[in-house]
Amino acid sequence: MQPIQRRILLLGASGYVGGGLWSGLSPRHWVTGTCSSRRVAELIPIDLRDETALAALAQQGFDLVIHAAGLVDLEQCEANPPLTRDLNVRSVEVLIQALHGTSTRLVYLSSDNVFDGRLDAYTEDDPPAPLTVYGRSKVAAENLLRDSRHVVVRIPIVYGRSPFSDRFFERFRKARTLAQTDIVCTPLYLPSLAPALEQLWDYSGLLHFGGSEVMTRYTLMSRIRDALQLPTEIVPVRSAELPGGQLRPPRLILRSNRHSLSGPGLEEALADLRSMASP
Repeated sequence: MQPIQRRILLLGASGYVGGGLWSGLSPRHWVTGTCSSRRVAELIPIDLRDETALAALAQQGFDLVIHAAGLVDLEQCEANPPLTRDLNVRSVEVLIQALHGTSTRLVYLSSDNVFDGRLDAYTEDDPPAPLTVYGRSKVAAENLLRDSRHVVVRIPIVYGRSPFSDRFFERFRKARTLAQTDIVCTPLYLPSLAPALEQLWDYSGLLHFGGSEVMTRYTLMSRIRDALQLPTEIVPVRSAELPGGQLRPPRLILRSNRHSLSGPGLEEALADLRSMASP
């Protein structure tokens, strides 16, 4: 059954995850996307710190506001906590206030980095224990939306193509690509996120959505390189060997006790990637 067409404001459409959502949602919905410092012709430029402009845009009669913007690089967040809070937390406060009294619902994309990686797996019932400025900013934003009509969707590391910021595949253009053997996750194929959100955005509260397989980052990168016959050498490393590696929790397995959806297995995702043009 085709989803009901929605009028959507997609914040962060110029980014990696946001671009994937733009590609997936635009053919089926009326999507207005935004960009920030890197301008994209079909997107509206906006600075999340411009509270007046952000509130005015959100109040233009959308059915949904999907917040896929903000600061995500762990080292950048550690270096600038005030900016991290402005982009990842304060923007949510502004949106909540702007949408009060309207029928527009907010879908906020959060992260598995709200956890410390000590448990075998995490569901929505497990309490957050963030290790980083980034993780703490995500928890702070989630808390603003607790017990509201809005929805928070936590996602893990994401892989696949994105139209405006293809940063995942940029790693494969290097002669050598470092990949951790001690970081375990449920990687999510980016094109699966948009159709999943179409099934999840009528929920409220907190949701997890991850991939169906558990693997290390090294396994993920190696299998993609081999399947697509990419020229880079995948070099196995321990997380502590990388700059900022200590910031990454060692095991982040997202599972849900609120729904049965999950992203495709890696072989299915690789078949889809092989059907596209090579990098």
